[in-house]
This record gives sequence, C-alpha cells and structure tokens, in this order.
Amino acid sequence: MAAALALSALAPLAQQSNPAIDNLQRTLEFSGVFRGHEFTRKDRRLASDLKPLDALLEGGIPRGRISEIVGAPGSGKTSLAAAFLAATTRRGEVAAWLDASSTFDPGSMAAAGVNLKLLLWTSFKNVPAARALNATPARRNSAILKGAELILAAGGFGLVVIDFGEDARALPISPALRLARAAEQSGAAVIALASSRMCGTFAALSLAAGRAGARFSRLTAGSPATFEGLSVEATIARNKLGAMGRRARVDALIDPILSPIMPPAMSKEPAFACAETSFTARRRKLG
Repeated sequence: MAAALALSALAPLAQQSNPAIDNLQRTLEFSGVFRGHEFTRKDRRLASDLKPLDALLEGGIPRGRISEIVGAPGSGKTSLAAAFLAATTRRGEVAAWLDASSTFDPGSMAAAGVNLKLLLWTSFKNVPAARALNATPARRNSAILKGAELILAAGGFGLVVIDFGEDARALPISPALRLARAAEQSGAAVIALASSRMCGTFAALSLAAGRAGARFSRLTAGSPATFEGLSVEATIARNKLGAMGRRARVDALIDPILSPIMPPAMSKEPAFACAETSFTARRRKLG
C-alpha cells in the first residue's frame, strides 16, 4: 500500500526526466519481490516440449522468473534442464548455460537436440584466472551470479541455466534478490540447478527431480537387454503460480544412434525427441 501511494505521488512528476525520481520509482516497483510478488505476466511460459512435464507445469516454466530444479547427483535434473534448453534453441531463441560444476558436455547436449550455435556456454574449467574462484562454494556462487547478471543485463536470451554444482549453498537474500530482479527485467526464464533449493522465496517454482528407475528394452524376444536410460520423476515442491505436490514421469534415454537402415546424411530425426510420455531415442543392440 505504501509503495502504491508513493508511486501515485510520483505520477505528476513522471514527465520530468529526473534520474533520482526514476531510480526511486524503479526501487518502489520492485519492492514487491521482497514479499514474493513479481510483476511478470503469469501466462508467459517456456515449454520443454515434453507433454507430461509441460502439463505438470501448466505450459512450462515462467519467463522472467527463477525456476529451481533440485535433486541428488544422478536424479535427472540436468536431463530436465536439457529438455528446456533443446526446446528453446529449436524455437530459434538464444540460451546460456553457466557451468560452475564443470560437468557440461556439449556432445551430450547436441545429442539431446540442443543447437549449440544458439548456446553461450560459460565454464570455470581450465581457466587459470578463474580457478581461485572455485576455492569455496561461496566464492564460486558469487562469480557465477555475477556472470548470470551480466548475461541477463545484456538481453536477448530466452533461457539462462545456472548449474551451481552439488556442494552449493543457498544464496543469501541480497544475491537472490539481484538475480530475481535481473530475470524480471530481462524477461528470460532462469533455471537454477543444485542439489537443494538455492533462491528461497525469490524462486517462483521449485521442481524436485528423482530417479524413478532404469529403463531396459529388447529388440527381439530372447535378445540381450539394452540399457536405455532412466525414468525421472518430477515433483512440484514449490509453486507461486499454481498447485504444489503434483508429479509427472519422463524418460531420459541415452545412447542415441542413427538407424542402420537410413544413411546418416538422410536421417532427419533428432537424437532425442518428445513422445507422449518420454524422451525417445533410436536403440541399438549391444554385445
């Protein structure tokens, strides 16, 4: 209420180009984030093109806000983020991936359908000047947040993924607020990957990933079993824009190959594609 009254008082002065007044107005407008109220339209969503996941999220993750995907190592959180990344680049939007854990694999992302020409990948690995930043989780968080803020301030990105690593600690209020503000002002969807929640009340959505089981198949009866990948269960742990507690299951399959019947130059099918309930990939017999 106080912010609204202050903005009303500033309205007659809006026509005057006074930097101090403009800065105060922006501060008052964004003060609602402290109370958990962002101002991005709720219907602006970024889809993953996985029907079960998008149905769970009522169309996808919100643009202009922070969405967290959390889970233990091997839970499938990176596979879920890769689905959003692939869908973003397929639509011709530019995306960024900030890799504090040094586990990003361009080959795997390309196999998952990501257009690497539309991806900005930032990593501390093998960069002498940045090795000192990895000394503690706090310093690493500070460095990767600075990079995220610069990317969001530059604009033009549809999605920014921040992989904080497995040993990251929750962000203090001030850095989390700055990240939320940067996402709000840029309009980009921001995904925070970590083993636990990072952004507190400043995250509009928290998705918990868990490994539901392994997938095996046989090409023919009696043939050796082939490991396909993992079934990943996604559960909405926190949601400012809808219901919580709902869950969906998708299959993150691996080892995509070209069909033996179709030459590589003729194959148009992506390595990972959206099916009714899962990723799908062509399979091969092992051994």
